Amino acid sequence: MRRAGETGASADEILLEHGAATDTGLIRSHNEDSYLAARPVFLVADGMGGHEAGDTASKTALAAFAPCVGAPEITGDALMECLGRAARDVDALGAGRDPLRGLPGCTLSGVVVTSVDGRPCLRVINIGDSRTYRMTPDGVEQITVDHSEVQELMASGQLTEGQAQASPRRHVITRALGAGIGPVALADHFLIPARVGDRLIVCTDGISGEIDDDSLAEIIHRGQGPQETADALITTALGAGGKDNATVIVIDVTHVPPAAPDAATDVDSSTIPSAKHDTLPRVREQHSNKEYPS
Repeated sequence: MRRAGETGASADEILLEHGAATDTGLIRSHNEDSYLAARPVFLVADGMGGHEAGDTASKTALAAFAPCVGAPEITGDALMECLGRAARDVDALGAGRDPLRGLPGCTLSGVVVTSVDGRPCLRVINIGDSRTYRMTPDGVEQITVDHSEVQELMASGQLTEGQAQASPRRHVITRALGAGIGPVALADHFLIPARVGDRLIVCTDGISGEIDDDSLAEIIHRGQGPQETADALITTALGAGGKDNATVIVIDVTHVPPAAPDAATDVDSSTIPSAKHDTLPRVREQHSNKEYPS
C-alpha cells in the first residue's frame, strides 16, 4: 500500500509533499498498522491485542481524525477533541472482552499542520513507541520519546541502548490508546516551526526497530522524493528481517507562508506547549504489553 502527493491549496498555506507505505513484514500473517496521510493530518497507529483487535484499534484511532481531512490546518482545541474521540472509541472496543486474551489498543504518532499566534507550525504528537523523526543537515533527530519500559530504564541509567535493543521487554509500552488504560489520551505534544526544506518521518516500530539511525539518515538523505524514500525504508526494513508490520510516512515542507506581523517569536524546535495541550508526565502504572497473542 502506498500513496504520494502534494497537500496544500494556496500560497497562504503550508505546502507539503508526502509519500506513505506499509507492509505486513516477513513474519506476521496480518498487518495491524494503519496510517492517515491527508492534510492536515499525518499519523501512524500500531495495533495490539491480536489480529482482529489490533487491526480494528489502529483503524478506529485514525478514523477519529477523518473529520479534519481537507482543512488548511488543525487547531489545538480540534486536535484535543480528535484525541479524546480516538481514546474513547478505542477503549470502547474492549467492552465485554477478556483482558487475558488482549484488549484492543494502539500507539499513535505523527504530525499535524497548525499555527500558533500567526506563525505556521507543525505539531508532533505521540502515544506509545511509534516515532516521528526530523531530518537534520548531517543526520536524523528523533523528536518523540518512546513511552516504553526500556526507554524509562535507559533514562534512569539502568540500561544501555544496546541492552535495551536486546531486551525481551523492549515491546512493553507505558502508554497507549485503549489496551485497558481507559478513555484517556496521554499524548506528548511538540511544536516546531514550519520551515521550507524540512523532512519529517513518521513510522511504526517495524521501521525503527529494524533500521538504525545511521542507516535511516543515509536513506532519507539520498535526495529521493517522499514516496521513493518511504518505499526504500520499507525495503530496508524487510531486508533487515521484517519481523514486524512496517509503516512509514515521509513529509517534505515545500512552502511556508510568511508569519503574521504580530506572530509569536518564541516557537522553536525545543518548544513544548505550556498551556492545556502540554506534555503530560509518563505514568508507569498505566502500561500495555504489545506482545498480546496474535
